[in-house]
Amino acid sequence: MGFHNPLPSSMEAECKKCAKILTSFVDARRFGPDRVIPAKVLSSAKGLAVITVFKAGLFGSGRFGSGVVVARLPNGSWSAPSAVALAGTGIGSQIGLELVDFVFVLNSSDAVKTFSQAGSLSFGGSLSLAAGPFGRTAEAAGAANRRGVAAIYSYSKAKGFFAGISLEGSVMAERKGANDKMYGWPYSAGQLLSGVVEPPPAAALLMEVLKMNAFGSYMFLPIGIQNPAIPSPRLEAERSAGSSYDDADVPLVALSPRPLRSRLETGTMTSQQQYRENEEQHAAEQRLQALRYEGSQSGRQRPREQK
Repeated sequence: MGFHNPLPSSMEAECKKCAKILTSFVDARRFGPDRVIPAKVLSSAKGLAVITVFKAGLFGSGRFGSGVVVARLPNGSWSAPSAVALAGTGIGSQIGLELVDFVFVLNSSDAVKTFSQAGSLSFGGSLSLAAGPFGRTAEAAGAANRRGVAAIYSYSKAKGFFAGISLEGSVMAERKGANDKMYGWPYSAGQLLSGVVEPPPAAALLMEVLKMNAFGSYMFLPIGIQNPAIPSPRLEAERSAGSSYDDADVPLVALSPRPLRSRLETGTMTSQQQYRENEEQHAAEQRLQALRYEGSQSGRQRPREQK
């Protein structure tokens, strides 16, 4: 696993970085089954925050970092990302440098709201974290019993290994300028995480990673577009300028002649393994639906935003 930039950068760069980080936390073939976040945890997640943090210490310590937050929408898809930054200090004889990737699993709607609200959030204050379970042991124990689950699970890796640095005393805040630049409109973090705006092309790699089976994508079926988001002003301008994606840009696979929904209704597809085997079809049908929706919306005038 390479080093990731902790400095705040463009949203496109942040999304690519976070896509790589998430992959490193679920790739059991590369990192081993005991060093990944259990699929049981991820499939139940209401949201995710992914951040790279740099820590330096001599007689005290300082920390700073950046990343993004996404939320799972009612239809099972993921929201557009919102940029965040982190900073903090500590005391004690902590000598050395460390670069750590964090994934925070938001286990409840209230946890997502905490990341959606305006202002800054303090770890140990408004954000209470618990070390998340990992590996095969956690999968076996399962969190079949969800009672007592912490609102936010924290996972961290340094140089490919799980790390244990504390973020007590650190503060996280929305990077409003980065969001405004990406979307071309001053959407709040709450609006982005509620699915009001569709994910931009710059977040395509991140959104593809979130469709992986490890994140529970096989559990959410493509039965229509339940919450069609509007394109951001920037995305709409790019499309009107001719830079939108056409059918040739979308990788599609051959669809089964029998629709996925039909097979579910007749009971011929019930096991989790069968869901997993139909992942490519699931993704293809979602893309087709998105293209049809875009086509139906072309030519319609965007409603004026109310300030």
